[in-house]
Amino acid sequence: DDGCCEMTKAISSLSSLSHLQLHLHGSYPSSITDRTMKSMCTMLRSFITLSHLGLDLKFNYNITDVGVIDLMDAIRSLQHLSRLHLNLYYCWKVTDVGGEKIGDIVRACTSLIDVEVDVRSTRIGGVVNLESVRNTRSFN
Repeated sequence: DDGCCEMTKAISSLSSLSHLQLHLHGSYPSSITDRTMKSMCTMLRSFITLSHLGLDLKFNYNITDVGVIDLMDAIRSLQHLSRLHLNLYYCWKVTDVGGEKIGDIVRACTSLIDVEVDVRSTRIGGVVNLESVRNTRSFN
């Protein structure tokens, strides 16, 4: 967790990035926590030109709805974001509360034209709904 927080602080200094892909795979019993997610949110808000964002956070058992809600609020602040790939596969502490926030923010971000969200093996039971999102977007 401490290392990831320090990494996000370092990446924040690259404020003119247009593309960012982070692969932060967890493993049992260790994984990033909502504290890292908060640090990641601070980092994301520093990117005024970010257009492509890929966050592969699979197997992070300690991310909760709180972290997902913070993350989605930070994503909403990215005015130029056109592509979002978010992988929460096997983040089993994420529930419908986080899923609802993901759906709300994706629908609200009109600049998004390409969205992939993987919420398999979470506790989201279908709130992330493809029907209300454009056809170019996909949810697992």
